[in-house]
Amino acid sequence: MKEKTFQQAVGFSVKDTIALFFLYETKESSKYPREVYFNFLETFPGRTVGYEYVARVAKNLEGEGALDSYTEGRKVRYQITEIGLNRLQRYRELYESRFSEIVLVLDRFYYDLTKNGEKPPKPSHELPEAFRSYFSKLISIKDIVRFMVFNIAQTRSTFSMADVEKQLLDRYGWAPSNGYLYNVSWELEELEYIVGRWPDERRTKRELKGTDLGNEFYEVIKESLTHQITMNRRYVHYMLRFCQNPERTAEIK
Repeated sequence: MKEKTFQQAVGFSVKDTIALFFLYETKESSKYPREVYFNFLETFPGRTVGYEYVARVAKNLEGEGALDSYTEGRKVRYQITEIGLNRLQRYRELYESRFSEIVLVLDRFYYDLTKNGEKPPKPSHELPEAFRSYFSKLISIKDIVRFMVFNIAQTRSTFSMADVEKQLLDRYGWAPSNGYLYNVSWELEELEYIVGRWPDERRTKRELKGTDLGNEFYEVIKESLTHQITMNRRYVHYMLRFCQNPERTAEIK
């Protein structure tokens, strides 16, 4: 059978997280699916998943040769195989590199939005291209852009989308494509959350300014983004710590 690519096998999906966790749980001794299910809920609070789904993931892993099963009484127990051990190591290494980069960006957003904890250092590099699609699965990119637009509009009489891009890169080490930035800008103008004009006939840089309606919407977007960042940052920190040292995940606050 052809080996899955990383994109196919590992992502931010609940399924892949459960697969990694199931392999880890059965590394030292065999487990009932229900044991793994309750341990998963305890280790990753806020990530709700049904027991039947966890049991189905176990069956899939067995079919791929990563788990063996045997019956004890009327219940099935699973234990990891050599294939599973190799996959667990590969998963943990791949997860760690990707989560460690994304944590840097999320931590900066979290501090700016909540002012909780220690202020993270300024970005020394941008989020690598290979990880950008995973970041976009965690957080609404549109909400981030709208938040930054309204944030800048609070302190500047006029600004441009180039200013929005620069602020995102300077403060967080990440920004979406130019095309996406301008699509959001036009949408905000149509909704009258900002107003814009071309300062000259060359039409190279559109001059923007905030509106009272945009100022009101800013609080809504900020609250939504804060919730997203807080919940997903906690999850990514759990996953990163799990990959580095699974026994210490309970220490994360």
